[in-house]
Amino acid sequence: MLTKKMFREIKSNFGQFFSLFLLSFLAVALFATFKASNAGAYKAIEKFHKECNLADGWLYGEGFTTENLENIRNLEDINEAQLRTHLTGNSVEQGNAQIEIYLQEESVVNKPYIVKGKEFDVSDTDSLWLSEKFAEEWDLEIGDAFAYEYNGVVVNKKIAGLIASPEYEYMCADEDLDVDFKNIAYVYMAYSGFPVRELMPYTELIFTTDVKNVLSLEDKLSDALDENYAVFIDQSSVYGLKILRDELNQHEQFSYIFTIVFLAIALLVIMTTMNRMVAAQRTQIGTMNAMGMKRRKIKLHYMGYSFVVSLIGAILGLIFGTFCLGKYLVDVFSGFYIVPGWKTGYNISFIIVAFIVVLVCTLTSYLSCRKLLKVNPSECLRPAPPKAGKRCIFEKLPFWNQLGFYSQYNLRDISRAKLRAFMGVFGTACGMMLMISGFACNTTLDNMYEWTFERLQNYKYDMQFSDSITTEQAGEIAEIYEGEFVMMGSVEIAKKEHALSNQKKTTSIVVMEGKGYYGITNVKQEVVSLKPETIAISSKLAKSLGIKVGDTIYWHIYDKNEWYSAKVGVISRNPTVSAITMLREDFEKTGNKYKPTAFYTDEDIVGYEKENEAVSATHSSKEIKEAYETNMEVMNLMVIIFMIFATVMPVVVLYNCGNLSFNERVKEFATLKVMGFRSGKIRKLLSLQNLWLSLIGVLIGAPFGKILLQYMFDSNGDSYDYMAVVSVADYLISGALVLAVSVLVSFMFSKRIKNLDMVEVLKGME
Repeated sequence: MLTKKMFREIKSNFGQFFSLFLLSFLAVALFATFKASNAGAYKAIEKFHKECNLADGWLYGEGFTTENLENIRNLEDINEAQLRTHLTGNSVEQGNAQIEIYLQEESVVNKPYIVKGKEFDVSDTDSLWLSEKFAEEWDLEIGDAFAYEYNGVVVNKKIAGLIASPEYEYMCADEDLDVDFKNIAYVYMAYSGFPVRELMPYTELIFTTDVKNVLSLEDKLSDALDENYAVFIDQSSVYGLKILRDELNQHEQFSYIFTIVFLAIALLVIMTTMNRMVAAQRTQIGTMNAMGMKRRKIKLHYMGYSFVVSLIGAILGLIFGTFCLGKYLVDVFSGFYIVPGWKTGYNISFIIVAFIVVLVCTLTSYLSCRKLLKVNPSECLRPAPPKAGKRCIFEKLPFWNQLGFYSQYNLRDISRAKLRAFMGVFGTACGMMLMISGFACNTTLDNMYEWTFERLQNYKYDMQFSDSITTEQAGEIAEIYEGEFVMMGSVEIAKKEHALSNQKKTTSIVVMEGKGYYGITNVKQEVVSLKPETIAISSKLAKSLGIKVGDTIYWHIYDKNEWYSAKVGVISRNPTVSAITMLREDFEKTGNKYKPTAFYTDEDIVGYEKENEAVSATHSSKEIKEAYETNMEVMNLMVIIFMIFATVMPVVVLYNCGNLSFNERVKEFATLKVMGFRSGKIRKLLSLQNLWLSLIGVLIGAPFGKILLQYMFDSNGDSYDYMAVVSVADYLISGALVLAVSVLVSFMFSKRIKNLDMVEVLKGME
């Protein structure tokens, strides 16, 4: 009997309960979407890393020896260790693609993952193992010949296997703005298979350990190597690993943020809906009590409304989020990251979150109506006594008497239904926040486009050089074209010389000539110049080290041991480059050789790579901009998600507010109609209140739109430094759309208001 009653009343109050279903569905679906992608990724990553025996620590230097290796192996905390040589070259026939080369005499740590072909064999001097993504892009197969060039030496070997490496879960060529697997590859081969071995010292010493804080081993490692190393890092500083981890961490935060927001709205819907329903069924509750039905059973009955609806929403949310949206997210990000076997996954947290959503909804239903359920049967059988009349807080306003009927009526109603009013304001504020974030994404993209191509990249063409370029070859290019050379590399920086690993940061160095082709902007995106004997440091980098203008920092080239000091002249900001920037003349004063990696000019140089072997690629501004736009596709996906949620939330919330307001005041509206008020004027009462609550929500939510967007940008790690920008138009359009939704929702009640008549009044007064 009670079950039939419950489903009958869910049907008669379909709007409110459908809203509860939708909110619980969205709360769980969004959690499942991001977590399904992450759970599958973490599972695949764990298996990937285990099969490859991923290193826990990396030591870089100018030349390690077998004696160094033995000293490291003899340390108590070291499990496995090996030496290898890392070089960067270019392909011979595949468009001078960037090739990361690893020469090894053994394969113990960071073993290549074999996708196709035979196992990596350090004794096979006639073969090499090539990254599978690159081979796929260039239609290379097992048994094909593949040639690359390093420093004037051409190496031609047979492809014995196609591989993946955990160090390159994310990889992007130095010349690219976006991931393009045609332009970058990695090769594993036997050290003895390289033709000029006497010039190839071991540059890396990698090891595994069970120690959780790997960087705490630095003192022991330093003693074992007699301080003969340049850099020591753990997995958190490996770029190919870090970018994916930052991405997954961002998804993790999104999963909880959206779940909490939609659950909070769901709770407000439950509280207002169940309060009204239980109050309206006061006599029914008293009758059931008088017939001998236990209060416990009645409580379970009313808790069942929220339980059933939220349970259905949670189950469907789990299915849809995991197997539809989650799969789509995996498909999108699989195009940017390489993790064999990455597919949607799930774990116990899915059940826990769904259980929490249902439990919280059910308990909220109980808490919202427990007081009335405790009333004695004899009291329940009588109509509820009217609340004592008292002046509302708004009546104390000095201009109260100057307000019109509509304003006074709605202010009194808001004062009496505070929870309903709060739900309207809170829900609208959340919708406004998401709406602004969505529109501001487009504004931010436009700003970044202008920032990048009009202030940072002040050139029409760029030329990328191979690692083998000489000073003479660079000079020849300078005689032909007017432009600016730029050198990019990797360095470590710290606030003190010879700092330990936990006191320094790995970053890029940009060495420019100061001709204006490569621009520098400060934290306000204003173009600034770099004074001699000073450097510029990226804002996120400066913040993480506690550095300000005028401070002295210390730095050294990544694979060399010598440290240098520099004075900070500018705190710079660049959306895609985290680095220290200095002038060429200051760099050369350190005694280091200036070796340009790129040349920027306004003259047409497309195709020059065919004339000069030192040039690996040339790009026009059109190609650069197309690559940039491709890179922003993921952000466009974020815009779509924001806009959908931003529209759904105000509709759901305001509809519920209007529906509750209508049901609670149906007697008043019917009475007003009998007194001569037309349907349009009654609808105006509803519309005006919705509009007021929406306007307050718009004003409260507006400042949080930019905060939310900047937080989402910052949650993607310190490799990017996007600056959220919100225009006046974004605020105005978002506010107008939210208010328009408010007005449109009010028209949903037109038919119900029109059908009110005297019969409704009599029913309500029985």
